[in-house]
Amino acid sequence: MRIQIKATGFKLTPGLRSLAEEKLLFPLEKKIGNELSSDHVLNVELGKVTNHHEEGKIWKCEANLDLPKRQRTLYASTLCESLEEAIDGAKDQMERKVGDYKNKRATKFLHLARNLKNHVRITRLAQNASELYKWFRKK
Repeated sequence: MRIQIKATGFKLTPGLRSLAEEKLLFPLEKKIGNELSSDHVLNVELGKVTNHHEEGKIWKCEANLDLPKRQRTLYASTLCESLEEAIDGAKDQMERKVGDYKNKRATKFLHLARNLKNHVRITRLAQNASELYKWFRKK
């Protein structure tokens, strides 16, 4: 997976680029990297919301991750007083959403497996019952 960073309202420095890669890209690669191809893109927008304010929540970080084979996008957005806090907040939101996505997918799989198991179990019981019925009928 690779990262594409867009800076809005300020100039992106190599230090900020490496911070965004370290905080956003590497934890996501650890969680779902094996499911995504190497040319998959994590889109990140770092920006200053306003030009005339000096204090307050003026820094934003937005991250988008399109999931393969699904028509779904994971989106995280934070607004904080410093750019580093905004990146940390977006990282936390993305990790939570990736965890929810993986749990939902695992739950769907387990639900399907349980239904299949119950269906197979009922079918075997039905076959045994019919054989037992035939045996009683012969006597």
